[in-house]
Amino acid sequence: MQNNKTNFSTAGLNSLSNAIEVSMNNVTPESDNAFPINVFPPMFETLIDGLHKSLKYPIDYTGTAILTAISTMMGTTAKVKVKQGWEEYGSLYTCILGDAGANKSHPISTVFEAIKQIDKQSHDAYVSKYKDYEAYSNLTAREKQGTTPILEPILKKMVLTNFTPEVLNKRLNDNPKGCTVVSDELATFFEGMNNYSKSDNSSNYLSIYSNQAITIDRMGKKLPLFIERPYLSIIGGLQTRMLSKVFNDQKLNSGFFQRFLFSYPQNVYKQAINDEELNPQIMVDYSEFIKKYIADKIETRELNWSPEAKIYFHKWQAKNCDLVNNNRGNIEGEIISKFDIHFIRLSLILQIMSDPNSNEIALQAVQGSQKLCEYYLNCVFSVLGEIQNPKKRLDTQNLNKKKFYEALQIDFTTSEAVSLGETFAFKERRVKEFLNDNLLFKKVKHGHYQKTIMSEPSK
Repeated sequence: MQNNKTNFSTAGLNSLSNAIEVSMNNVTPESDNAFPINVFPPMFETLIDGLHKSLKYPIDYTGTAILTAISTMMGTTAKVKVKQGWEEYGSLYTCILGDAGANKSHPISTVFEAIKQIDKQSHDAYVSKYKDYEAYSNLTAREKQGTTPILEPILKKMVLTNFTPEVLNKRLNDNPKGCTVVSDELATFFEGMNNYSKSDNSSNYLSIYSNQAITIDRMGKKLPLFIERPYLSIIGGLQTRMLSKVFNDQKLNSGFFQRFLFSYPQNVYKQAINDEELNPQIMVDYSEFIKKYIADKIETRELNWSPEAKIYFHKWQAKNCDLVNNNRGNIEGEIISKFDIHFIRLSLILQIMSDPNSNEIALQAVQGSQKLCEYYLNCVFSVLGEIQNPKKRLDTQNLNKKKFYEALQIDFTTSEAVSLGETFAFKERRVKEFLNDNLLFKKVKHGHYQKTIMSEPSK
């Protein structure tokens, strides 16, 4: 596709900059933080609306699942040249959040079905080739003479559901286009992250999120793995009550939480079925879009900003910098600062959804990205409020720990807490670890604490 770039004079750019400033200031915020499905190209908007009407999929969940599925489809085949020395791919870490029965899993499963079908074909071909490889390997040296050597095949898959850290690294190495973790329950995935190590492995996911080259050295392996540009997206559902447990202080302090986009619609309830049916052609069109892109796009293409989009992004980013600077020294500022990257990646995804053969990011894509960023920023602040609610944090503790908390005086010393802990069969180390929870305890001075809430008696 020919890249038709518009040439602007300095005066023309200044005029355009002023017009974009007016346009940005006139953006109407979505009411009640509704998911902005109008930023999607018609085919995707129709799919989201159709699934909502026929299967009662929440619009927020389906929209977020589609963004992550398109991120998976793209992999490393498309990147944005933000400026010299700064490039971004389209990987996303997303979380669909809601109570039990909120229909979190089905939108993900439906939207990823086309990609899973491609994985199934790859798997079947791999199994066939591996049988041939095994048969060849079992031949004697004499039997192999005069035959064509059969090398061990490589399995390339895009969707990962149940895996060890070692398998994740192998999949990323074997599939340079990248992979996506799809988990019905993110709580289970996060627990599994640390099953093979005593430390928190979220730091590995921070590097992968940034597409930074990683080297994996393992005992017993003569050659280390070197993954030049790891590409990984994550999507999964999470119950609201699990927030404080999953995104604990360690994951907040490491920056892992700050990299997630949360879909957190309010007042989502389990709904009764109806007689509305989805037009099957809508799903066919969506599946064909994904399959065609994956079949056609192999090499990496670099997209530049159109002049209008570049000005729009620069103006948006300047305003985002002001928000970050106004929240220096707290987690809110850390969250806002990551939206520079979110904005760029969402712009790239929207552009590919609009035109898979694009050579540049158009104005419409960055305008849509702004609306998506507004939605996700509101969501993450709601999520943070849930996580930093002391009563909800206490509710995540086991019954014995709750009773220990209730038994503590409002003001107490470390030695008093340790002594009380013995009656609950808590070792001194465990008591001191609990006192480090700054949502439940306030350290007044060395060795002296206060409870932050008066807990209700456990039932």
